Amino acid sequence: MSPADSINRRKFIRNSAVSISAPAVLGLAGTLGAASGDEVRAGFIGTGNRGRTLLNHALKSPGVKIAALCDIDPAALAQAAETASAHKPKTYSYYKNLLEQKDLDAVFVATPPYLHKHMIVDVMDSGHSCYAEKPLALTVEEIEAVVEAANRAKGVLQVGQQLRYHRGFHKLMPRIHGGLLGKIGFLRGQRYADWDGPGSRGAMKWLWSIEQSGDQIVEQSVHELDLINWVMNDHPLRAAGLGGQNIIHEPAGASVLDSYGLTFDFPGGRQAIFSMIKYAPYTNNMGGRIINAYGEKGSVDVQLSGPSTIIWRGENAPDPEKCEEPDVNFGQEAVDDFFRCARTGEKPFCDVETGRIAALTALLGRKAIYEQRVVSWDDLLREGAPVKPLWY
Repeated sequence: MSPADSINRRKFIRNSAVSISAPAVLGLAGTLGAASGDEVRAGFIGTGNRGRTLLNHALKSPGVKIAALCDIDPAALAQAAETASAHKPKTYSYYKNLLEQKDLDAVFVATPPYLHKHMIVDVMDSGHSCYAEKPLALTVEEIEAVVEAANRAKGVLQVGQQLRYHRGFHKLMPRIHGGLLGKIGFLRGQRYADWDGPGSRGAMKWLWSIEQSGDQIVEQSVHELDLINWVMNDHPLRAAGLGGQNIIHEPAGASVLDSYGLTFDFPGGRQAIFSMIKYAPYTNNMGGRIINAYGEKGSVDVQLSGPSTIIWRGENAPDPEKCEEPDVNFGQEAVDDFFRCARTGEKPFCDVETGRIAALTALLGRKAIYEQRVVSWDDLLREGAPVKPLWY
């Protein structure tokens, strides 16, 4: 391990330790988003599927004015403008024109990942706070450029790793990190999802392009990999994996993996395995999105698909509990917390360093699969990540 990597790891652990106490300020204490304060005037770059979801959350946040919308797709822009019509937002087809609007306080970036770096940096350099959808960026160099922009910026940067705001995990993490299961030696995670066919994807052809999405592991599985890091309270030292494009070859030109499996080594001799399938139309007790953690004193199973539950096992195991709470949307809580931080200047719970580590972990796994070898964290930082598998 290089000295620089050692410093980065200590920084990650320090930030994670702060995160453990977050339930005190997150929704469990009933304070998240309560600070409406001065009106925040928000703009949106990208008003497609994800952008409209964030827009609807913003419309429900107290003290928020939707002041500007931007998209290159006239239909998507018109739909978003209709949704926010009561706010009478200005509309743009070019994002830099939106950033020139004088009355904006905060800007959401919800565009395909290959556009993230340039747009996030421009938002931060323009003096606005930014809610940036995951992944933070698609290369090591781009990720570090975003971090540098966030560090010099006046506004705050929150990354859309929204499971960080899931109340189930704010029940889970203090118990795990508090030693309920003892030392965690092994963790298993998966994301098994259905594919509805190329006709259902519409304009989301970018999702099936490595160059534009970063592949499924970076664009989608970055959520679960972030959870693995959170449970382990660290980032992996190295990764090995295999994957391929075995079933899904549409829409035309699709190049992303449709299935893969990864093994990560963490400090202290701990391991985590993660697998993804993009063609799993039926789920059972082995299907969907699952995290299992195994420690010296017990284990826990977290089911995020179907009946969302937390099941503890061990001598002092708590009773099973629901992972989610009624009438609580973690995506809404993420947006509410962003506006709170935009007002106060506080560091968001899911800040740029959290987004950085999550994106780098995804790139580490992708590099191991693409290069068909064991890859260390230091290899990734030194060499970068390939944009094509060896077999292409």
